[in-house]
Order: sequence, then structure tokens, then C-alpha cells
Amino acid sequence: MKKYKNYLLTAAFASMLLGTQSCDLTEYNPGGSTADEVFKSQIGFNALVNAAYAYWGGQFYGREDFVLLLNGGTDTWINIANCGYGRQMSKYQESMSTTGQFRNTWQRLYEIINDCNAGIERIDNVEWTDAAMKNIRLGELSFMRAYAYWHLVELFGEVDMRTSETKEIVMYCYRSSYDELYDLMLKDVQTAVDNLPVDPYPVSDVGRATLKAAYALKARIALTRVAYCDTQAEKDTYYNMAQTAAQYVIDNQGTLKVSMYDTPAEVFDPANNKNNKEALFVITHATESSLNMQSNNPNRLHIYFHAKYSGWAGVAQSYAYGNDRNSKSGSMAMMPTRYLLELYNEDVDARYNAWFREEYRVNSSTPFTWTADQLTHFEKPTSMEGQQIQSGELAMLFTKKAVDASTKRTLPYAVVDINDTYTAAGGVSDNANFNIHFPTLLKYEDKSIEDRGLPVNSQVGANDVLIMRLPEMYFIVAECEIMKSGGSKSVAASNLNVVRRRAAVPGQESQMLVSDADMTLDFLLDEKAREFSGEFIRWFDLKRTGKLAENIKKNNPDIVTAAGVEFLNAGYCNLRPIPQTFLDAILNPEEFGQNPGF
Repeated sequence: MKKYKNYLLTAAFASMLLGTQSCDLTEYNPGGSTADEVFKSQIGFNALVNAAYAYWGGQFYGREDFVLLLNGGTDTWINIANCGYGRQMSKYQESMSTTGQFRNTWQRLYEIINDCNAGIERIDNVEWTDAAMKNIRLGELSFMRAYAYWHLVELFGEVDMRTSETKEIVMYCYRSSYDELYDLMLKDVQTAVDNLPVDPYPVSDVGRATLKAAYALKARIALTRVAYCDTQAEKDTYYNMAQTAAQYVIDNQGTLKVSMYDTPAEVFDPANNKNNKEALFVITHATESSLNMQSNNPNRLHIYFHAKYSGWAGVAQSYAYGNDRNSKSGSMAMMPTRYLLELYNEDVDARYNAWFREEYRVNSSTPFTWTADQLTHFEKPTSMEGQQIQSGELAMLFTKKAVDASTKRTLPYAVVDINDTYTAAGGVSDNANFNIHFPTLLKYEDKSIEDRGLPVNSQVGANDVLIMRLPEMYFIVAECEIMKSGGSKSVAASNLNVVRRRAAVPGQESQMLVSDADMTLDFLLDEKAREFSGEFIRWFDLKRTGKLAENIKKNNPDIVTAAGVEFLNAGYCNLRPIPQTFLDAILNPEEFGQNPGF
């Protein structure tokens, strides 16, 4: 059993991240009390609830494991690194049950579940001084247990379902069925819906689950549940459940205090990060690094999506352009696939230019002078040696467009276009000079690095992470209408048009609107890739719709090469390996079994 001191230590970080006053924890000294005695008080119980929050930011949404597991391994992103666990997690190459990152994910999710179980078991015995708090904390614990099981089940399959606190060493473990696991998740999210308030409690605790998060999670879980149904009638039950929950959020935006921004640029504007009106649920990170669960490893998402730019063509690493420390072989950098880039029509769709960077300008006070080495790197003619680019002028363009091959090398600035970075088949070019230069995702840029006076190359980010956003609800309603019996493609199109109208370049709204004829599952998945690129949902979407292997083979040839066609054809990419440390610790490992393909 986890010791109560560990609960309190973890909870101290979570409490400060959520915005609560830390004095409740620092002044509370349990002495020689038992865990039951500690958690019987309201202060002690709140520490337990806070502990359940801590790992979401400390281990998952802010760290590379989920970047590799959930953005990697799909058709929209490719990891340019070649380190071992990077290949295993993002390309299914040499995936092993002994890999520490799979073990860490498994263990941390079960620890969240165990914290929730401990709280749910004890909640009736707490000496509550705040009558409103009991049901709210029950809702939060139920929400987090459902959310943790959703990750655990989708990543690892039919796992051991635990609904009571693990207090002793478990010698035998057994797989529960998808039906049992999803029944528990849906029961938990309904408990969350029934008990969570509109505002966080206390209201300053931005990262707590609230009513809008509960409905959103119910919609997501019910939609995922469809994948485990055998008949259309059974699927319709869960399509209707998911649609009803999503529609509630759409219809009650005022009550739930959520709304969409007017433009894509506003969604990830740093000014909106800590109080984002579009967010349904966020994972918080503190601007004071010592308050994070791991002070030197808080939100590092800002370093994982950068192209290499610094040191080339007069462009130095800067706060404005971000930390490109990982954009090299053997590190962790995620580049968009050719398929993802070509999904956007930037002439009518404002999302691309709002969320990706192509241009870099000389950012020193002196001009940049072309040297032989720099010209060679960008395959420019040697006759340009000595030519200059003035401060503030365009120095490099890493673009999704195909630039005229007869002129792109002789332009005064460096050009790396889509045909330099990628092969015609959609893979990453083997030209080592060019395959590190690509459009950079901007959703996780972290202005707090500069605001806090940290070095330009610091990885100690502090952004909150938007885990669920309002547009997802429109997508869920649209998908249910496309896929359920008797659904309306007109209703589906009108929901997607809400998102696409917001995404339009001003004056191009009519060009962005879609019709009933466009309403297919493939179109919806493409549109969802455009809206949620890099937001940790793609792997789940492709898996639950049965499209994961198909789309990888069609759109991400580098994963096909790394994983092998046979691996993908067998569907092994739909699960990750059960950690060997778990199997070694139980007495019935053969009965529990490893996931196929590992």
C-alpha cells in the first residue's frame, strides 16, 4: 500500500498546481497516525484527492512518453530520433515489454487508480467540515478513475480491474473484459456528472475536473465503447449516449462557462493559456518550477515539435522561435508527416498559419553573410558566397509548398520545401541536411520561459495543457450522426461547419463549408487531424475506428518500414506490451498473458 506520507508529498505539489493554499498541507502533521486516521480528516482526504491529480502533469501531459505514445505511432507525426525507446514507442520498432517507458505508464496509471480507490472507499468516513465538498470530491475521484482506466485499457487492453485500494502485495491478477471495464468507466463518469459543479471547488483551482469535463469525458468514453460492440443496435446505444453528452455541452455553453474563440490563433495564444475559455479540461503546471512534481522536468512539450533552425542562416536560438534542442538524431523531436501538412489548404484554412511556423528571419543586429559551409548545407550555389541577408529579413523558409525547383536554390534566403523534407511517397527524406527542417507546430510554445527570465534553451516550461476542447464535442455529434442507424448527414455537416467556419481565413468562410456529401468517417478523421494536430487524440481515434494500421500504411511509410507490414497487418499496433516487471511479479503470468505481437 502507498504510505500516507507519499500521498501528502505528492498532494502538496498537486495542491499548489491546482491553486489551493499550501498551508493546509504544510501545517498538517499526521505524526504517527495511520492512513485511515489521516484520511478521516477533511484536510487529509483533500491531500489524497490532490495526489490523484499530480501524475497527470508530472508524468503524462507534459512529458515525452505521451508525446511518443499518442502523437507518435499514427499517420500524422513521425519521430526523427533514433534512440531506443523513441523507436519502440513511436514507430513500434523493436517494442519490448522490458522498456521502462511502458512500465512507467502502466504503473503511474494504476497509482492514480489506487489513489482514487482509496478515496472512494473512505469518503463516507471523513469528518467533513464543508458539507458541499464531499460529493464534489467523489465526482473528482470518479472522473479521474474513469480517465485513468480509459488510458490504461486503450493502451494495454483487457487489464486487471481494481475497484478497491491495493493494500497488500497482489500475487494473482486476472484480465477483466472490455464490457466490465467500460461499464465501470461509464458508471464513474455518470457519478462525475451527477456530482461535479460548474466551477472548480475552490473556484481558483483551475485544474480540477468540473461538470463540463465530466460530460466531455462521458462523450469520449461512450464513443470509444462502440469499438467493442458486436451489433449495430448495441453500437447505436453508445452512439446515442456519446451524442447526448456532447450535445449537452454544446447546448449549455453559457451555463458551463465554455465557448469557442473567434479565431484559431486565439486558442493557443499564450495570453489565454492559464484561463482558456475553450478548454473543457486542462492539466496544470506551475510557473514556479519548485512547485511542480519534478522541478526540472515539468511541462516540456515546447521542446518536442521544433525543427532545427538555430545556427543556420544567421538565426540564433531565441525566445521568439523557441527551444530546438531536440531537433537532431538521437533525441526526441516530432515532425509532421507529409500527409498532415497536405491536409491543410492554407489559402482558405487559417489553422495552418496560426499553428505552424515556416519562416525564420535574421535575429541578430548584424547582417548574415553566406559562407561556403552554409551554402553547401542548403545546396545553394557557391557563387552566392559573400552575399548578405540584413537583420530582420527572411533567412529560411521551411515550407509545405513545392517551390519552383529552377529558382528555389538561388533565392537570397534558404528554402527547404516539402519535396526536400519528404519523399514523394510521404516518407522522411534521407537527406540529413534537409530532414531536420520542417514546419514547426506552435501549440505548445511557452512564453513563460522568457517571462520568468530562464535561459532560451531551458526545458522548464509552465504552460497548462488543454486536454479536451469544446470543438471535440461538435466532432463527436457529427461522428455519431454519420455512423449510427438513421443518422443525419446534414446534422453532421452543420456541426463540422461550426468548427470549419471558425477556422476560415477571413473572407473564405464559404470555401470552408462542407456539405452532406462530404460526410464520411474518413473525411471526419481528416478534419479532426487538422483541428487537433499534436493534441494526443489521434492514436485513440484511429484505433477505435479500426483505421490505425490502414492509415499508417497509407500515410506514414517510415513507420511501415520500422514496424514491418506483418506487424501492422496483424493489428499489433492497437495495443502496447504488458510490462515484464508486472508479469514477473505475479504468480500466474502465463494465465494473464502478454499482448499479441510482443
